[in-house]
Amino acid sequence: MRKFILPVVALALVAGCKGKAPEATASDGAATATSAAAAAAAELPALPANPKATAAVPGSYASNGAVLVLNADNSATLTDAAGKETKGKWAWYSDGKRVLFTGDKSVWAVADGALYKLAGKDAPLTGLTVDQVWAKAK
Repeated sequence: MRKFILPVVALALVAGCKGKAPEATASDGAATATSAAAAAAAELPALPANPKATAAVPGSYASNGAVLVLNADNSATLTDAAGKETKGKWAWYSDGKRVLFTGDKSVWAVADGALYKLAGKDAPLTGLTVDQVWAKAK
């Protein structure tokens, strides 16, 4: 009887595994997360070397239902997702890479067709994330 049961159990195990994908390992998860982060970073708008000279800043920028409008006369309006408006002016920092919105004292890095909302005036311009991007309306 024992000779009969062992081959049946082995056959059942092999048949049960047929067609299943291999299970993911911890290193597979890390590789997937790394490749997803690299793909997201590749899609982020680039920061030009000299945005003050090359980027067309005036326009409307949006993120998560909020809109920041920077006008050619340096006036600006920030409308949050709830519809509350904050008016002010915008101006370039001396580095020519960031602008300040005086209405709420927010600092923005200027990219090609987008702005990145920074944590403050001393925030680095490296390691920017998709959560910081405000896309320019076409």
